[in-house]
Amino acid sequence: MTLYFDLPRTTPVSADPSPWRNYEPSPRLVHAAVGTGLLSVLILAAGVWSLILRDATAALACGVAVLILGHLFGLLLRLWVHPYNTGDRMRIAGIDDGSPGLTFGYSGRLYYWYAGFLTLLTIAQLALITSAPPLAAGALLTGTTLVVLLRRAPGRLALTPDGVYHHGIWTQQFTPWEAIHAIAAGEHAHIPVIGIPAGPSPETRTRHTLSRLSKPRALSRPPKPRTLSRASEQMTIQVPWLAVDPALVLQALRWYHANPTHRFELSYQIAVDRTRQRAWHLH
Repeated sequence: MTLYFDLPRTTPVSADPSPWRNYEPSPRLVHAAVGTGLLSVLILAAGVWSLILRDATAALACGVAVLILGHLFGLLLRLWVHPYNTGDRMRIAGIDDGSPGLTFGYSGRLYYWYAGFLTLLTIAQLALITSAPPLAAGALLTGTTLVVLLRRAPGRLALTPDGVYHHGIWTQQFTPWEAIHAIAAGEHAHIPVIGIPAGPSPETRTRHTLSRLSKPRALSRPPKPRTLSRASEQMTIQVPWLAVDPALVLQALRWYHANPTHRFELSYQIAVDRTRQRAWHLH
């Protein structure tokens, strides 16, 4: 166990092992998952019947449809049945400006289901453009989403001595600790989230992915605090994307927010050890 010497006494923070215990998935998500699963089974049966009838074209079409719907079903089922992960995988890694911090990665499995569905759907639409030109718009939409998803991968949440950095799919944000008002567990649109409301700060950095799809660069720094929008003052981490136990992430955020004298640890392995051991009571 790691020992800590000559540090001020810590501020205790209440630990909730299951902050989303009352979470209920959206009825639309449940209905979509069940409907997609049933439709996949029906199309699979149609494909088998087409093979029996030696209709290769119909069997191929059914096979492609089953692949697409199967990936969509896998994505919806994961969000429904397994909305958050377990485990304690974390590391010390640099953020956009090179500062090291305690880093929690995004879920590779969720990336697979999401990217797999978009890839198959885009390819299918491109293959059918000649016979159905309107599908070009759909292919452009899904293709753009896929490019954004892959270019911004892998997402991560990092706690540094200076603040919290979130590299999401659509937004990159950095918020200094001094600007953060609270660390809250909640839901948004029936999705469990970790919310980090914060006030304006000249150190806050925000970049939206769609504002620039060119070569990634350091986050823009707003010239004045008043130029920040309300959206940029609220950092929201969707729990299903985290590859680790979200309760552990929530507790680490709350503990380091309440104990500024210990934030120097976030650049070193000591933060990984403390978080994995849940050693919130140690100096």
